[in-house]
Amino acid sequence: MPAPIKLLIVEDHPVTRHGFISWLSAFDGQFQVVAEAANGEEALLKYVASKPDVVVTDLRFPNCPTDGIDLILELRELDPKAKVVMITSEVHDDYLVVAHDIGANAFLNKEATASEIAKAIDAVASGFNHFPARLREVLGKRMAAPQLTEREKQILPYIALGMTAKETALELTRLDPANPISHRTVEIHKANIKRRVGLTSLPALIAYAMEHGRKIRR
Repeated sequence: MPAPIKLLIVEDHPVTRHGFISWLSAFDGQFQVVAEAANGEEALLKYVASKPDVVVTDLRFPNCPTDGIDLILELRELDPKAKVVMITSEVHDDYLVVAHDIGANAFLNKEATASEIAKAIDAVASGFNHFPARLREVLGKRMAAPQLTEREKQILPYIALGMTAKETALELTRLDPANPISHRTVEIHKANIKRRVGLTSLPALIAYAMEHGRKIRR
C-alpha cells in the first residue's frame, strides 16, 4: 500500500476545517493530515515544521492581514516546489485566473464533493494541475484580447491617482469590507494589467490608467 499523502489544511473556521479533515479520513488511509492552520502566518510555520506533500488552503482569512493568495506567494518563496490546492467559495473568474497565475496547482469550489477534492489532491501530489475546464476558456479570451477583469478595472483609478498597492488595498477593503483585498493581490493585478496591454513601465501604466480608469465612486 502506498504511503499516505501528507496534508497541511489551512482554514479559518474550526468547524469547517474539522469537517473537511473528517471527510478525508474516509479515504482508507490515502491522506494523512500532518498539520492544520487558521491563517497564512500560522500555515507558513506549520509548513516548515510538518513538511506536507500538499497544502490545502482557503482563500479568505477574516481578521488576518494576509489571504490565500499571499500564502501561495510566500510558500513559493519558501519552497518553489510547494504543491497547493485552493478551495474557496469565491469562484468567479478573477480569483481563478489569479490563483493560476501565481502558481496554485488546483482550484476548487467549496461545494465540490469529497471525491472531487480527493481526486484533485491526488493529482497535485502526483505532479499534475487540476483546474476547472472554464480556465482554458478564460485564458483563451485573455490571450485573444487585452480585456481587463472587473477587479483590474476597479484598481485602475487608484493607479491613476498614484496610490500604492497598500493604499489601494486599504481603500478597496474599506469601501467593500465583504470583499477585502491584500496589497500583494493588488500588485498581481497591476502586473497583469501591464502584461495584457503591453506596458513596460510604471509611468506607462499610470498614463494608461488615467486614460481608461473609471471615475472612483466614494
